[in-house]
Amino acid sequence: MPEPRTLDVGTSGVGTTDGASAATRRGTTPVGEFSPSDLAYAQDVARGTFVHQYDRDLQLVVIWSAAREHEAEVLGILRRELRVLAEIEVRWSPDEVVTNFERLYGQELWGTSPKPLEVGAGPFLLVVVEDLDPRYGYGQNVTGYVELTNLAVARAKAAARSLAGGYRIHSSNNIREFFHDATLVLGEERLRAVLAHTADEPYREVVTEDVVGSGGWRDLTELFDVLRLTSEYVVLRNADDLPTGLEDDREIDVLARDRTDLAAVAGARPLDPGGDGVQHACLVAGEQVVLDVREVGDGYLDRRWQDELLRRRTWHAGRVAVPRTDDHFFSLLYHAKVQKPRVKPVYAPRLQGLARTVGLPEDVAARITDDDVAASVLDGFLSAHGYGLPRSEDAGVHRNDAFVERFRLTTVEPTALALARTELWEAARRSRVAEVAARSSALRRVFRGFRSLVRRVTGRGAGDG
Repeated sequence: MPEPRTLDVGTSGVGTTDGASAATRRGTTPVGEFSPSDLAYAQDVARGTFVHQYDRDLQLVVIWSAAREHEAEVLGILRRELRVLAEIEVRWSPDEVVTNFERLYGQELWGTSPKPLEVGAGPFLLVVVEDLDPRYGYGQNVTGYVELTNLAVARAKAAARSLAGGYRIHSSNNIREFFHDATLVLGEERLRAVLAHTADEPYREVVTEDVVGSGGWRDLTELFDVLRLTSEYVVLRNADDLPTGLEDDREIDVLARDRTDLAAVAGARPLDPGGDGVQHACLVAGEQVVLDVREVGDGYLDRRWQDELLRRRTWHAGRVAVPRTDDHFFSLLYHAKVQKPRVKPVYAPRLQGLARTVGLPEDVAARITDDDVAASVLDGFLSAHGYGLPRSEDAGVHRNDAFVERFRLTTVEPTALALARTELWEAARRSRVAEVAARSSALRRVFRGFRSLVRRVTGRGAGDG
């Protein structure tokens, strides 16, 4: 499997002894190989901090237009602890400002964001900073999430907001958010140029472009290059032709860590406003492409399996995130047998080939779509890994109950209909009417008489004490 493409970036450009010493305390993985799913932190007990595996720590600070009058003071605050790598003025077109904000903040594209009114809709300054001695600790962001945060940036943001007022200053909290925000605002090519900048003076440019992909994507390659740096996702199936081609139905089945954020990055709008929110559409080369986006915890697959699918992802054609071969096989078998009333003809040879690839015996691989073989294989796989068979939040996801009944080892969550029946029965059993009936001697005699009659008819009465 090809390795993911990497950004061609330079070093920090700092040759002092202190800078070299700080570099030894950072990770060794080149920052150009950044991937959201690979990001990991380790605790540095001696320094009382957490560190990630990348050799550079980049962050982003935005001085929105309503705070530009404090620009010089904010830059001064940043320079106290951080190296200012770039100062880029960005000018968004008036017609796209609201959508740009929604995409940057990972919101549904309804065109209703109040951000322009809160922080200004005019030209803003995007500042890229580098922390030469990064220290991470836990902090709470504005949405309430507690996450590992670059402490120097957190201090600088607090000071800048105290000066400029409220949310007129925006920043990344960690390197993951840096790549998310910087890729969207600058695009991959410009981001590469910024990170390769080694001169003493900051990289400076005036950018008159909206968020990358506004108005549609040039091609699928451009879209997947951006997703590689911004989003945890996998294309669940039918990725063989990506990113250069797409099957006739123009639909891509995706599993994401966060459905809404991935759709925002892709500039994809919901196709069913007010519905389940699974299908989103964006423009690629002037044509509509539908992203059928599942997310961790939605019941499409076991939640733990979904998480591990993302963490174990591999790369197709160096650009498209796909499940590891074994995850691909078992998730496709699950889709074909559990989530469909019958196996699509195109899936049979794919499943047979994948079964052989993962090492299943030939007699099993040849009959992998037969109900008894498929149920035995899936039941064994799911139970061995502690995965269950959940109920999907999406009512449009089919469950082949006749096939699922063959499972003996896997915990199967009841369907919504079965759950409703159970709840109604329990409610009726505990009702006042049921309680009165249970106390009625006449009804008890009728029930005993009916039970005796059934036993005589079925021959089960003999020998009963």
